[in-house]
Amino acid sequence: MKKPLFLLMSILILSSCGPSNSGYNRQAPDDSGVQVAEQAPRSESMKLSADSYSGRAMATSNFAEQDQTSKIITTANLNMEVESLEKFEASLSELLNKYKANVTNQSRNDSDRRLDAYFTVRVPEDQFETLFNELKSFAKKVEHQALNQQDVTEQFIDVETRLKNRKALEARYLELLKKANNVNDMLNIERQLNQVRSEIESQEGRLKYLNSQVDMSTIQLNAYEVKPYVYEPENQDNFGQRILKSLANGWAGLINGIMWIIGLWPLFLVIGLVVLVIKKRKA
Repeated sequence: MKKPLFLLMSILILSSCGPSNSGYNRQAPDDSGVQVAEQAPRSESMKLSADSYSGRAMATSNFAEQDQTSKIITTANLNMEVESLEKFEASLSELLNKYKANVTNQSRNDSDRRLDAYFTVRVPEDQFETLFNELKSFAKKVEHQALNQQDVTEQFIDVETRLKNRKALEARYLELLKKANNVNDMLNIERQLNQVRSEIESQEGRLKYLNSQVDMSTIQLNAYEVKPYVYEPENQDNFGQRILKSLANGWAGLINGIMWIIGLWPLFLVIGLVVLVIKKRKA
């Protein structure tokens, strides 16, 4: 009787403990989730977690930018002679207004034979070819022209992908910052967050520069005007002036010769002593 009673009591105890254990097992994932939400990770775990998030963002991006049109930076050089530089500059001002272009740098050089003007012209990419051809129509002679096109599509894709991933990483750090519950974790997250934001600003600046170079083409323009040759004879002295100059030059030559001879007195002194010694020996 004691043994069956003991078995019955054991079964009752186990059955009463069973629901609590199973309840504990059902709550365990939730408790661990609460711990993750409430406890901020240390700096190393934070960095690994954020970086792994960035890596997943990069992996899932699949370079969606590949299907966008090519990005081309166009630059040209044009060196030409014009009839009148003043008239050309007036026409150039009208062309700039017509094509919504602008001059970012300008200089002049005035020499004896020609007058040069240098311009750095920035023009919208879709107006570049038309403006370039119209500029050549003002040329008396096109001395040199060159065109260079640089494909920066790959740079665009790289910068945009980096920027997208950095922004995703920034959002991840902001989430971690909200969950931090001590000062050290907050400082570590903010330090990483500042570094990411600095990288975002750098990438945004690079992207803005590339866009400006693609959207606005550049023309390095040198327009020059050849000055007419004017014969300017040298002024010559009349006959009387030439005689006076000759007399003055002759007198100056005589004085210079006398001064040169006087300057040789040590040599004359040595020669005199030698002659005197020779005469004494012969005597």
